[in-house]
Amino acid sequence: MPSHASAPPTESPLVVFDDGKGTFGPLTDLRASFELRAGLGTLLERIERAVGRRADTLLVPAHLASVVAESTGRPVNAIPGPGRCLAINGRLLDAHAARIPAGEIHADRSGCIVGGWLAPAELARIDSLKPTRTVDARLAAAPWDLTASIPASLDADLTLFAPGIARALRPDEGHSFGTHPICIHPTATIGPMAVIDASKGPVILGPGVVVRPLAVLVGPCAVLDGSTVAERSLLKASTVIGPHCRAGGEIGGTIFQGYSNKSHDGHLGDSFVGEWVNIGAGSDNSNLLNTYGEVIVRLEPDGGLLRTGRQFWGSVIGDHAKLAIGTRLMTGTTVGTGAMIALSRPPSSLVPRFAWLVDGGDGAKAFRFEKFMETARAMMSRRGQSPSGALQAALRALHERATAG
Repeated sequence: MPSHASAPPTESPLVVFDDGKGTFGPLTDLRASFELRAGLGTLLERIERAVGRRADTLLVPAHLASVVAESTGRPVNAIPGPGRCLAINGRLLDAHAARIPAGEIHADRSGCIVGGWLAPAELARIDSLKPTRTVDARLAAAPWDLTASIPASLDADLTLFAPGIARALRPDEGHSFGTHPICIHPTATIGPMAVIDASKGPVILGPGVVVRPLAVLVGPCAVLDGSTVAERSLLKASTVIGPHCRAGGEIGGTIFQGYSNKSHDGHLGDSFVGEWVNIGAGSDNSNLLNTYGEVIVRLEPDGGLLRTGRQFWGSVIGDHAKLAIGTRLMTGTTVGTGAMIALSRPPSSLVPRFAWLVDGGDGAKAFRFEKFMETARAMMSRRGQSPSGALQAALRALHERATAG
């Protein structure tokens, strides 16, 4: 782990806060914004690596406190004191900007607080603080900010996470080319005739990764702990497959948070996929309008349209969503947490949380909670996991809000 002269002294707490200003749709139903993946680590993990220590406390909305405490293993909503602490905005994409000199408060060009040295009482009124310096730091405001930052994030993460000893590609495993780093963990296995293209960015394969024969990986990309890339797959540039996933077909410009499956052929581009998602064989999404215009999306049923500022944007797929074989998602589609789609036609561009969409019948229905939990338990058991009490409570509360009325 690198050391930095500007790291806070050990007696000064590190606080990472979720200021609630990002718009991430279903991706933050069950996690804080700083738990979203942004490269080799989450935003939180990247901040901690840059500062050189774990966060002493995390500040999150009250309804997320239990699940965030459980998923991160850090204290939540416990205000430190009595001295000043280093408080960092959890939406920070430029992890190096977390190294703030003592006594300073930094804001980005829009005036949003990036972080600073704050007294305990100031943590409750961060938005009203007067910054001492304006810096060129980027704060993620939407899912497409995270995917667009993959090349820069992976470059920075080679130093932040210091992958350490990495073996070379063996002759029987395939072929590699390009001048950017190729980091293969000693426990990763690669099948014959795989191709690693590092001509435009690094390629990083984590512990226990399996790359099956004939797969093609194009940098910048990363496949993290315990994930498998299927035979004949194409992982295009700017892709991060989080831990314990199954990746197959054509995937590009996309982040998988973790524990999700897309094992079969089909296209998925410029998207963000949550956890415990299953994407059926032959499913495809569109990431480009026929007009080649800017993609405009809706992330919330009661929210307005959002301009992405991007010509290429595909889908947001929330945790525990299930897509049957041959599912087609149109450009800019948002799929809510817990939704089940088994339609022969494309669903609407915003699929509500816990929607149950099938051909025929009387139209859209809600996924019954107990049936949803039965499905969730079945999928999680395949990874040797089960939903905790905190997660079940959060899912139940979310289901009640989503299906009320």
